[in-house]
Amino acid sequence: MKKLAIVTLLLLFCILKGFAQTHTVTGVIQDSTGPVSDVNIFDKADLKNMTYSNGEGVFKLKLIAGHDTILVSKIGYDKLVVPLNGNSPLKITIHQENSLLNDVVVVGFGKKNRITNTGAVATISAKDIRRIPTSSVQNTLAGRLPGFFSQQRSGQPGKDASDYFIRGVSSLNAAGNQPLIIVDDIEYTYDQLAQINVNEIESISILKDASTTAIYGIKGANGVLIVTTRRGELGRPKFNLSKQNSIQSPVLTPKFLNAYQTALLVNEAEKNDGLTQQFSQADLNAFNTGDDPYGHPDINWYKAIMKPYSLQSNENLNISGGNQSVKYFVTGGLFSQNGTVRDFSTNMDNVNTNYFYRRYNVRSNLDIQVTNNFKLRLDLTARFGDINQPYNQNVISDIFDFTKYHPYSAPFLNPNGTYAYAYDTQNQLPTLNAIIATGGYSRQRRTDYNSLIGFDENLSSITKGLSLTGRLSYAGIDQNTLNLARPYDFPPSYHFDPTDSTYSLNTGTSSGGYTLPGYRTIGNTDIKDQRVNTQIYLNYNRDFGNHHFNSLLLWNQENYQDIKDAAAPQKFKGFSFKVGYNYKETYLLDFNVGYNGSDRFNASKRYGLFPAIGLGWNLTNERIFKNILSGFSLFKLRGSYGVVGSDVAPGNQYLYQQVYVQGYGYSFGQSPQDGGTIYEGALGNPNVTWEKKRSLDIGLDINALHNKITVTADYFRDYRFNQLVSNNSISELLGVGVSPSNVGITVNRGFDGKAAYADRIGHVNYSVGIVWSYAKNKILYEAEAAPRYPWLAVTGHSIGQPFGYVSEGFYTQADLDNPAVAKPNTAIPIQAGDLKYKDLNGDGVIDQNDERAIGKPNLPATTFGVPLNISYKGFYANILFQGAFDYSLALTGTAIEPFQSQFQPIHEKRWTPETASTAEFPRLTTNPTTVNSPAVYMSDFWLINAYYIRLKTVEIGYQFPEKFLPFKLSSGRIYLSSYNLLTWSNVSKKYQQDPEVTSNTAGDAYLNQKVVNLGLEIGF
Repeated sequence: MKKLAIVTLLLLFCILKGFAQTHTVTGVIQDSTGPVSDVNIFDKADLKNMTYSNGEGVFKLKLIAGHDTILVSKIGYDKLVVPLNGNSPLKITIHQENSLLNDVVVVGFGKKNRITNTGAVATISAKDIRRIPTSSVQNTLAGRLPGFFSQQRSGQPGKDASDYFIRGVSSLNAAGNQPLIIVDDIEYTYDQLAQINVNEIESISILKDASTTAIYGIKGANGVLIVTTRRGELGRPKFNLSKQNSIQSPVLTPKFLNAYQTALLVNEAEKNDGLTQQFSQADLNAFNTGDDPYGHPDINWYKAIMKPYSLQSNENLNISGGNQSVKYFVTGGLFSQNGTVRDFSTNMDNVNTNYFYRRYNVRSNLDIQVTNNFKLRLDLTARFGDINQPYNQNVISDIFDFTKYHPYSAPFLNPNGTYAYAYDTQNQLPTLNAIIATGGYSRQRRTDYNSLIGFDENLSSITKGLSLTGRLSYAGIDQNTLNLARPYDFPPSYHFDPTDSTYSLNTGTSSGGYTLPGYRTIGNTDIKDQRVNTQIYLNYNRDFGNHHFNSLLLWNQENYQDIKDAAAPQKFKGFSFKVGYNYKETYLLDFNVGYNGSDRFNASKRYGLFPAIGLGWNLTNERIFKNILSGFSLFKLRGSYGVVGSDVAPGNQYLYQQVYVQGYGYSFGQSPQDGGTIYEGALGNPNVTWEKKRSLDIGLDINALHNKITVTADYFRDYRFNQLVSNNSISELLGVGVSPSNVGITVNRGFDGKAAYADRIGHVNYSVGIVWSYAKNKILYEAEAAPRYPWLAVTGHSIGQPFGYVSEGFYTQADLDNPAVAKPNTAIPIQAGDLKYKDLNGDGVIDQNDERAIGKPNLPATTFGVPLNISYKGFYANILFQGAFDYSLALTGTAIEPFQSQFQPIHEKRWTPETASTAEFPRLTTNPTTVNSPAVYMSDFWLINAYYIRLKTVEIGYQFPEKFLPFKLSSGRIYLSSYNLLTWSNVSKKYQQDPEVTSNTAGDAYLNQKVVNLGLEIGF
């Protein structure tokens, strides 16, 4: 009995002791709008002990005796340390971060706060662009980032990514203007960035000045675009599922004249040329009435081939979470984009010859806390893409091409269902629907795979603030093309004669005979390469009272190998160093330097030093400005200056070497035998080296009226020298080519920035802003051949400056009769109604010596964006207007020229004796080589000083309160979004093309698309 009592007392003592060692704290988390869910609550003394708040903001956490402080944390809110003082339950209010001052911007190999940043950096959070219904992330950035210039040249599925530049262009080498792209420490190409899923991205930054890009040395001259992907967060596993379904249609629908209108103009042109008119009055009447659809067909080939809309979809699943040991972010997605070509497939083969794009992506980002001081990082990602298009065809080009198909060439199908052919054309091709249905497809299949392993070692045991970071990354691309096609065969096609109901087989140059051969499979490897990058850098970040220091010392090496072509590896190696200092966040200093090189250059010219300095002064922290700037929470002046480089070189990889080229064979001897030849290639240039750019930037950052107003503005001037250009000033009498020389010089200057005003009225939050960018370059020296006349010189103009004739209206009969009026010496005599050009040199003859700079380059010099945002409780609307000015556009060939292009409404405004005073188009002629052809005589008549304004994106949605969600869902959102919804442009006054199409081309790219999208997101 005594023993039992002792045991009972001991058990009771242990139980009481156990109760004494733990206690439970409860409470509710809220912000200014109400309860906040998924807030992490940690035991400050043991961070592994944590919980999170539920949908009503309620939490419960068990603590060990003596642990009397909790840590409250949630992304987007200030962290909060809460002493318990014996209080429970708690009512804790958290506040959103003052992101306008403390926003973290990603810079080269690190991060900085906006308040202490001295460089020119523009950043956007990916959450602002994830719901824009477009396949390519660069398409979402236009009008959102100051200094970002982009042009979406095509809307073809899988090939609709914009070309883009940071602060315009300044290199005379086209490829030398592309910015460096870094995605999680891995260098990407334009194509690779276009394929990344925006759902994977956390933020995007562009580095624009020397202070931020000098650390990249010979790769930093064109600016740097940095993409940071999402990573796991502390807390329970969170699942997020998103689904988007979209309808897409062309931004504009081309308008072509019908068969009757076309026939009238064809007759008129033939009359102007002294030819027999093709169509009788009876023919014209038949076209006009449409009562003979097979003998006098009238087909709008655009409407016959293209659908008014097509479908697009996007699905993504994310899983994220973690604890103190492991954090993870895993995602998978599927993007599908269909083309707008109608389905002409038959029951015989069921082959999809339409345009389409399919992309599958998967990513896993892991962060592992191995010890208190050692962390590992493992990132794995893969993307698989299929791009399909009709084999060996540009459908839009074929539709526009009058030489292939007239609206009256053939019916869509013959009465018996057989294919027809363009009976009245030279090539007599089967109709376009016949070729699409039977021609097969070309399918590009691509796999991108990237891996990165890294570590971070806290070396505070040596000295506080010291750490060591290492990264090893691998990137590979495999791309091949599979063609399922009939490369040399056309389908059987017939001409139906309605007068006797007979069919005649096509026996011309495009005959397919009586039978259709089977498909052939043709494969090809397009790309197979790999890139290995190694980085090791030492970080030091420490405060000494009011003094803050940060520094980095980096060793970086990269090897690129083109495996497909068995090319020699390209190697890059070097060191970088940066140091930053600020005193009370008032006086700011950043110094960056890169010392690196490339094996593209001779050993003695391989390495270079690229230093830059950035300075900043926050006036709001100065006592003498306290009263003057009382309404400002930030008024910071900053500036930077430095030298950066570019190793992009045209032509041969090793320009410093002398090369010899294998030539054609020749015959010799009494019995002729073939022998090979070798001849001297372009002379090697042992002094060739990288391009350099001296960059000046002066900036201003402002926050005012309790951060309701924010402004960032920059002026920049970039002097780019040592540019590699072909030295055309050397006479061709030398008899051999020469390698490019480092003699080109340009200057690029401009300004960019953004301003925004944000406020709240009751429960309504709103903001309005403007983003602007202006950049204009000038060629100072290009080593061009000495021009005969000064107006022929390229030097002194902008890169890409178009040249041509200056138009002076149309020739009149009086001009033709007056020998003093200058005329071109053409094989076909000039007629009244032809374009008249200015005789610049006064020699009485219009020739190439009368060309001069006309219009502007095709890349806009001015772009802007106007974002508008409003929200009320769970409802919200986000709108972006985006536009571009100061550029020229001119198209040729099938885009505009009669008898090459389909006849368009502009051709009805042609010159005739009756419309001589009001005509907007020259007289019609069947000859494609007259002075009226922009392909032969480009002039300012064809140039448009273009502009456009787009309703670029719209998103209207509703975020459901958690208490209304079923099945224990933690979040829910439904939204309607759009892309390129409306466009206003002066380009459509002359050309039936998108305003971003490439100038001086036929403008036959797949038309850009506008997209309307319905999306749903749920979290659990």
